Amino acid sequence: MNALRGTLASTWAVAGFQLARLLTPARVGLAALGMLFPAVVLFAVRRATTGPLERNFGAVLLYALVPEAVCMLGLLVTMCPAVADELERGTWVHVATRPGGRRALVLGTFLASVIWTTAVGLGALLLGVVAGGMTEPGGLIAVFGGLVIVSCVGRAALFALPAVVLPRRALVASVGVAVVVEYLAGFLPAVVNQATVSLRLRSLLVHWMDWRQRIPAQLRLIVDPQPVWVQCAAVVVLATVLLTLAIIILDRRQFPPSEEG
Repeated sequence: MNALRGTLASTWAVAGFQLARLLTPARVGLAALGMLFPAVVLFAVRRATTGPLERNFGAVLLYALVPEAVCMLGLLVTMCPAVADELERGTWVHVATRPGGRRALVLGTFLASVIWTTAVGLGALLLGVVAGGMTEPGGLIAVFGGLVIVSCVGRAALFALPAVVLPRRALVASVGVAVVVEYLAGFLPAVVNQATVSLRLRSLLVHWMDWRQRIPAQLRLIVDPQPVWVQCAAVVVLATVLLTLAIIILDRRQFPPSEEG
């Protein structure tokens, strides 16, 4: 019990430290740009169509711009440097020698990444809905707020693996993982796409927007018909497995002195 409390306290301490590091003018400015990007695109499309966006069309644009683009980019820049930052600052030895330090580093950075990116994603969502002038904005905000949370939890855990396996090249490795796993395997109508966050996001979008009977038969192959709780539970299980693997790998990983300098 004491060990669990210590891990939780360390995890929250790391999360707080990482969030404080994100609150710099440069990073806040980048977050603001991320929030504005979907709104600018939606406003431009709205002007081109000379009127408020049709709800379903606007929902498709929101899906591509917020849970996919904004959240993905936010997670890449916040989760990937988890280990690399400690190596560059020469603080890895302190993390590695503290009881539960490596575990707290992974979990705390994961928590900070999810909180930060979720906040940016929700801000982008609100601005996008206003800029698009779509009907029933409250329903869209509820739907896409849920998708933002699911996207952040699942993909932050996914990017934890490259962060501990290839810390120096975590960003490049994570982009490769995102392309291969999420955007290639995720669109294959096979068993392999069951282990992707993208399948769960599409399935939740189709369910919450009540598109099941409207989408073409070919597209139903890349959507899971299981209920909402199954989709959310699948993401939680996937995130738990990925974070556990990341912690196990980091616990066994040794970095030579040349990498610590």
